[in-house]
This record gives sequence, structure tokens and C-alpha cells, in this order.
Amino acid sequence: MILFFVDNVEEEKCILAEDEFIHCCKVLRHKENDTINFTNGKGIFGTARITEIKKKYALLDVISTEQNQELGSYTILAVAPPKNRSRWEWLLEKSVEIGVNTIIPMTSSHSERVNLNIERSKKIMRSAALQSKRIIHPTVLELTKFANIITSQDYSNFDKFIAHFNSDNAHLNSYKYSSKNRIILIGPEGDFSQEEVALAIKNEFVPVNISNNRLRTETAAIVATNFLV
Repeated sequence: MILFFVDNVEEEKCILAEDEFIHCCKVLRHKENDTINFTNGKGIFGTARITEIKKKYALLDVISTEQNQELGSYTILAVAPPKNRSRWEWLLEKSVEIGVNTIIPMTSSHSERVNLNIERSKKIMRSAALQSKRIIHPTVLELTKFANIITSQDYSNFDKFIAHFNSDNAHLNSYKYSSKNRIILIGPEGDFSQEEVALAIKNEFVPVNISNNRLRTETAAIVATNFLV
């Protein structure tokens, strides 16, 4: 089943535009009267018929829709983006495929990257969500400072972790979760500073190991996400 993204879903009509239109009508060569499946990325799964193909968009008649709700755990990945863009985009794709709900690009004292194209990140995550048949699409936030994340009250009811390579730390996989809501912080290649780790612990983040080996940022993010979802 191929799933297309439709932004505005009205009761009986909707429009397939931009990249989704190109993929549907130019690449896959769908024609008028063909039936396709779509989602708005917010829980609606639907079936529609292509009624008219224009130059840059297609008009759809909605045949049926159903509302879906998020099930299972809610996982937030706060991660310092790698300097290499392709590694960051790989991280986004694989995190979405595994099941992360929100990604927070994070700056810390050893960050390699302090600028990010959030709109491009959103497109990559949307494409990965459609490819993996996710009806509720994950979100990516603006680049956020480490201190703002760990002191935020938004995560007061979350199990909170900070990945930090230390032989004294328990492994993330051994932790018994007390909540369905989870957030983990993944640092840059140079890891978090000792001051940052101490500040995170002060704000009730649990320091954990996620591997016996040192991992690249994007590898650490995928390993941690796989344990949490």
C-alpha cells in the first residue's frame, strides 16, 4: 500500500499538491478515476478518487476516512545534530521508521552544528513516515539549547534519560519504565560536558549507557530509540 500526504482534508474534497502530486501523478502515473490512500499525518487515514489532474495538483473526492490514535509509548529524542548533513538526514529517517514521536535538535557545549534547515528536516521525516505507513507523523522542533530542554516542565511526567558513556551507569535496556512518556538526550561526538551531565542529573535525568562501545551520534540515537519505543 502506497500512502500519500494530504494537508487539508475536508469532508468530501481534498487536494494532492507539490511533491505528493509529482510522486502520484508524474512518477507513479496515476490517472483520473484511480483510487489512492492518504493521510493528513494527524491520525486520519482515508481513501480517495482522483477526479481531475491539473498542471501542479490533483483534485480528490474522499471516499472514506477513519481516525487513528497514538498507541504505545511516546518517545522524544533530543539529539545534537552531526556536522555532516547526510548523517543527520539518515538519523531522521531511521528514527521515524523505528517509531520516535518527536525529535528535538539540540545544541550543547561540544556541539558541531548550530544551524539547521528545519523545513528540509520536516520533509525528510514526512517521507520516512509515509514510507513506513505511519498515520500520525512525528514532529521536529526548532534547534533548542540543552539547558532549555532539561529545565522544561513539559517533561515532568516523562522517564528522563541522558546517554553518557560511563562504566558506572546502568544500561538503558535494564531500566524499568514508570511512564509511557520517555525522553532521552544524545550528545555530540565529543559527548556532554561533565557540567552538563551534572545539571541533567540535578533536573532528574538518569545517566545511562546504551552500548559497551563508543558510538557516533547518529548510531547512538538509533540504538537508544530502539530501546525506548
